[in-house]
Formats: sequence, structure tokens, C-alpha cells
Amino acid sequence: MKAAGALLVLLFMCLSEVRAQGDSGGSGRERGNGAEPATLLQPDLCTELEKLRGMVLNLGATMVEQRQSLNNVEGEVEKQRDSVSDLRLELGITKYEMERMAKENAEMAAKLSAAEKELEDLHSRLSSKMAAKLSAAEKEREDLQARLSSSETEVQVLETRLGTTDGQVQVLETRLGTTDDQVQVLETRLSSSETSVEALKKESEAQLAQLSTVENRLADTDNKVQELWNKPQIAFSVGLSNSVGPFGSLTTLVYKKVFTNLGNAYNPSTGIFTSPVKGLYDFRFTAALNRSSETVVITMYKNDQRLMWNYGYNNHGKMESISNGMILELEEGDTVDMRLPSGYRLYDNSNNYSTWSGVLVYSM
Repeated sequence: MKAAGALLVLLFMCLSEVRAQGDSGGSGRERGNGAEPATLLQPDLCTELEKLRGMVLNLGATMVEQRQSLNNVEGEVEKQRDSVSDLRLELGITKYEMERMAKENAEMAAKLSAAEKELEDLHSRLSSKMAAKLSAAEKEREDLQARLSSSETEVQVLETRLGTTDGQVQVLETRLGTTDDQVQVLETRLSSSETSVEALKKESEAQLAQLSTVENRLADTDNKVQELWNKPQIAFSVGLSNSVGPFGSLTTLVYKKVFTNLGNAYNPSTGIFTSPVKGLYDFRFTAALNRSSETVVITMYKNDQRLMWNYGYNNHGKMESISNGMILELEEGDTVDMRLPSGYRLYDNSNNYSTWSGVLVYSM
């Protein structure tokens, strides 16, 4: 149970950490109007952790219920054993009283026998003794008879008490027999309970094996979470905010309005993005022009090598806009920037018509 408790604590800590990080990541996306692909797997990980936590709680609840049932059976057997001990003690006391009364009865019988013998001796000596002594002997005989009568009455009382005691002994023996039957039933139930305990032990061992499997899966999941959060998170989204151009030569566009710059790989002073790690990056841009009969042109460069040339002709007198994108494999230290050719201009205002964005898809 201690291991299950420790596991639950670990589960709650992991869940709290993942949710807190997930909430933090969500706030960043809302501010930056862009997605962070590095955190897209977190809902699946949270679901997996919730399922594992449910399995651990169910296993812990089943083990507690089984232990409580076993404790109740053992308590009932202990109470029955105490009851049998009390009955046997009471029977022993009753037998002791019977023995004491039998001893008193034997003493009274001995006294009666002695009195009868004395009476016979007096009769044999009557002829040789004086009449006064005969009278005294007769009186003594009467006294002895009175004493004998009293003794017989006491004997009858003792026999009555002894009969009552015998009845009590029979009742106690009957109760003891019933108790012995109950003890046998309880011993049978105890044997069955021991069998159930063995089955529960085997089931507990199986559950411990399952728990070990869950712990291993949880450790793997935790490692995956750690690997996910240890990966670099790079993303930026910027805008011109004002119209620029025309310039006398090819010029790097400096996007000064920064919406998101996670990892600080984009330099808002130079307009250049520098790859902090080797990986696969996704770049997107928009460019606009509001002048009639003019061409909107923009280019993308990697390490001073032109990757694309994009243009659109404004022949309708309204807003002309173009957009494009490219996924690039960059080495650590590679640079990417957007450039405006000589003689062209771009339009932008608070509506953010001309923007540039990039994100690390995954590191390599």
C-alpha cells in the first residue's frame, strides 16, 4: 500500500507539472497567433497519465476491501473463542462446588455411622450400668437421633442441590457441545478464510505484477515527457507595422513589430533569423501593396542564397497581397531573412498586412 501511495503522489505531481506547462504553452500561442508543434502531444500524454492513475486507484481500493473482509472474519473467530473459554471456566467452578458438597456429605455419613456405633455400645452396656446412666444414655440417644434427623435433612438438601448442580452440569455440557459445534463451524470457516487468503495473496501478487507494469509504463511516459520538454522550442512571428521602400539596392527587411519570439532566434534589430539548433523549420510570409499599377515583390534568403522570388501586379487599384512559405532543413548557425529588391515598396499598418513567421518543427 505504501508503494501505491508513493505512486499516486508521483502521478499527481506529473499531472500537475504537465497541465501547468500545457497552460503556459497555451497562453503563448494566444499571444503569438501561432501554433507550437513541440507541445501538440501533451493532451495524449495527459490522457495516458489519467488512465494510469485510474488503474492504480482501482487496484489500491480492491486490496483495502479484501484486507477489511479478512479482519472482520478473524475478529468474529476471536470472539467465539473467548465465549468458549468463559463457558469452560464456569463448568470448572461448578465441578469444584460438586466435589466440595460430596466431601461434606461423606463427613456427615461418617459422623452418623459413629453415632450408630456408639448407640449400639450403649445398648450392650445397659444391663451392667445404673438406671441413671441408662436414662442419660437414652437422652443422649434422643439427642443423637435429633442430630441424625437434622443431618438427614441436610443430606436431602445437599442431594437436592447436587441434583440441581447435575442439571446445570448437563446444561453446561449441552452448551459446551453446541459451542464445540460452533467452534468446528468457525474452524471450517477459518480454514475457508485461509484458503481465501491464499487466493487473495495470489491475486495480490498478480496485481503487484500489473502495478509494476504500470510503473514501468509511467516511467517510460515520464521519460517521453522529459524528452519533449527538453527539446528546444523555437518560434517567431513579426510584422513590418509601417510601409517601407523603395530602396536603392537589395535590402533586408527589418520586422520591428514582434508578436512572438520564443527562443529569441529572431533579431528585431537586424531582421535576421539564426538557427540555434539543427532541425526542420517552417517559414511563412505575407506581403502587401496598395498602389495601383505597381508590382509587389519580396524574396527569401538562406545564408545569402536566394531561395524564392515572389511578386504580384496591382492592376485593380486596390490592395494587392501575396503569401508563400517554405520548409527548410537548417544547420546550427544558418541564417534566414526576407529582402526587398531595389525600386520596390511594401505596405503595412496596424492591420498587419506584411508579416513573417517561422517555427522549429523538430530538432535533428
